Amino acid sequence: MELMRAYEEVRELIERRLAEFRSVDRRDAVRLFEELAFCVMTPQSRARAAVRAVEELKSRGLLLGGGPEEVAEVLRRNGIRFHNQKAKYVVKNRELVRGDKPRLIELLGEDVHRVREVLVEVVWGFGLKEASHFMRNIGYSGLAVLDRHVLRWMKALGAIEEVPGTLTRRRYLELERRFIRLSEELGLAPEALDLLLWYASTGEVLK
Repeated sequence: MELMRAYEEVRELIERRLAEFRSVDRRDAVRLFEELAFCVMTPQSRARAAVRAVEELKSRGLLLGGGPEEVAEVLRRNGIRFHNQKAKYVVKNRELVRGDKPRLIELLGEDVHRVREVLVEVVWGFGLKEASHFMRNIGYSGLAVLDRHVLRWMKALGAIEEVPGTLTRRRYLELERRFIRLSEELGLAPEALDLLLWYASTGEVLK
């Protein structure tokens, strides 16, 4: 299969990236917040743009300290769509990492699906996809990040008949089961397949 040949080309890079995700210290509230902010920014925006925006916010001391207008301007300048709304989410979500016992750290238990459900409930700007993305990027496994690249590949590989226009909760979970079944058929971890499909779509193994 052509896709698996592509995997052999980037296997080491994918394994290295997944090792980086697993190495994230989940007791480091600031590091967690960087990843959370990145995942808030990515819907309908390029991942590269979100990386740049987070780095600029960090360098200017605005990630944990800037007001919504200042944050929005950085997001806008870096090409983040819906920058005003996403800036408000970033600012509101700071409450999760404040204090001696940040709430975000306390939420990150061992039950993967329970953690995701709680994140969807408490994190501004998170749905199932964003929560799954965040968790994958801090070392959790067994979840699907069902963005348009992944869904198009699922159709191309015969795992689904059509790319859905919208994803309800029930539909997301159904497609996630299909994605995980596809990953098992290919002999890859779900998170490795996700990065492979991103590479096949964009030519990059990012996050």
